[in-house]
Amino acid sequence: MKKLMLTSALAGVLISSSAFAQTTVTGEIRVNYKSVGSSVATGTTTTSGRGFGTEQQLNIQTKGKLNVGGLDYAAGFSMENDGQQVGTLFNENSYIDFTNASSGTTLSLSQDHIQRSDTDRSAAVLVGHTPNELSSSGHASTRFSQNLGPAVGQSWTVSLLQQVGQFGTVSYSYAPSLTNGTSDGGLGVVPGNRTGTANSETFAEGDNEGGYEYGFVGSLGVKGLNAYYFNGAANAKGALTTIAHAQSYGASYNMGEFTIGYANKRYNADTTALDTTEKHYGVAYAINNQATLGLIYGKADVESSSVTQKVKGINLGYALGPVDLTVSVARNTDIGGTLGNDSDMAMVRFIGKF
Repeated sequence: MKKLMLTSALAGVLISSSAFAQTTVTGEIRVNYKSVGSSVATGTTTTSGRGFGTEQQLNIQTKGKLNVGGLDYAAGFSMENDGQQVGTLFNENSYIDFTNASSGTTLSLSQDHIQRSDTDRSAAVLVGHTPNELSSSGHASTRFSQNLGPAVGQSWTVSLLQQVGQFGTVSYSYAPSLTNGTSDGGLGVVPGNRTGTANSETFAEGDNEGGYEYGFVGSLGVKGLNAYYFNGAANAKGALTTIAHAQSYGASYNMGEFTIGYANKRYNADTTALDTTEKHYGVAYAINNQATLGLIYGKADVESSSVTQKVKGINLGYALGPVDLTVSVARNTDIGGTLGNDSDMAMVRFIGKF
């Protein structure tokens, strides 16, 4: 689950014992309502839909000191259910980190944990919902995506992070195989767009095997600025002619009550040679300590296509104490690169934290 509100800190339960003196348990539940009306090129409404959805997440984390070298230690995992617990239960944010506080260096063995391109980095995260959420309806395939190209961060990686003064943090991640991993320490069921045999070391000739990503996140020493850059790719194997890759960069800048943001993504999967390019623009205004209003505009292009998919949306976030509320309305045009394939969408989300 990605935090999409300016005020979304989770409250924690502290568990004290001799072995785990600093273990916390946090979580959240999301209840969503979405309403979609779609039309074809003639303007005649052909499909519509509405209904509830839910996500639940439980986070367990611990930290302390090692008895070697004075290193800091942190470990944890999350259990995320994006539906009915049948094919929708995911391992998320699983990690063991070793940190040298004096040098600002961290070695991380993790999945879906460190800074990376395949988090939902969008100008819309200033407040509310993203272009992917505001254009995914089930009636048409949207061009906007969250996981980019090889999505290296969704596999188990060995990563090195280095804090660079007040400028930010640089990182490098290496995944020996683009898999979800299994308890036997072998090659598990491969995620995303790769194919292979579960729990086997046999992969078809031409598949990707492993990947890397390097990046930066930080303020560059400028108060109110949050900038990032990521670049990564899968490793080619055999006769593969298309190598999955992803580049993502952007920034947001806060000026008191106002925040502006920009995001740029360019990526492809190993199943296609065509790159998708997304550009997002956002502005948010903090009405008061509880309410934030945001505007989002996004467009997505695919190489060799003359049609641009666009989304325009209004987001409202409101902090209700232990519950956050986000409300959005959006207009989508030419979804999936089809002229006249348009939709109007409304979304409401309650986020309960514990």
